[in-house]
Amino acid sequence: MNYYCVVETKLGFIALTAKDGKLTRSTLPKPTRELAIESLRAGFDESYVEDCVGFGDLPGKLRDYAEGKRVDFSDVPVDLTGLGKFYAAALRACQHVPYGEVVTYGNLARMVGSDRAARAIGGAMARNCMLIVIPCHRVVASGKHIGGFSAGLEWKRTLLHLEGVFIGGM
Repeated sequence: MNYYCVVETKLGFIALTAKDGKLTRSTLPKPTRELAIESLRAGFDESYVEDCVGFGDLPGKLRDYAEGKRVDFSDVPVDLTGLGKFYAAALRACQHVPYGEVVTYGNLARMVGSDRAARAIGGAMARNCMLIVIPCHRVVASGKHIGGFSAGLEWKRTLLHLEGVFIGGM
């Protein structure tokens, strides 16, 4: 079964999709419910039904997160089907980076057993479509510089600041 949910948080509206009980996509907060749904349109069709209950405690966790509460998303079932073995491993490892902590691209590469794959880790993070739940915003460049973020550095800083992490530089 395919379903979706739009969660209203202090930061805005976050849209979620799931298939067979596993999260397939989450958006960053949008100013309106309509914009949140619109940001899901790629790969989102009439087979999806709105059902927030199907997401378990995830909507509540996202509301708590947006209020600055320490939240652990590492137990959220995610669908990494269709990703290569390396990308899936990178995203799984990233999902376990704790709230309020950061890891470098190089350290995350080592965590998945590929010491020299920092650039590939960056590619995996850029393809992450489960933002916040798989906290790619917690992956930073060496020297603790902020690095990149597919949704823009302002969002990366906002999410890190929400968690009490302050990093400068590009």
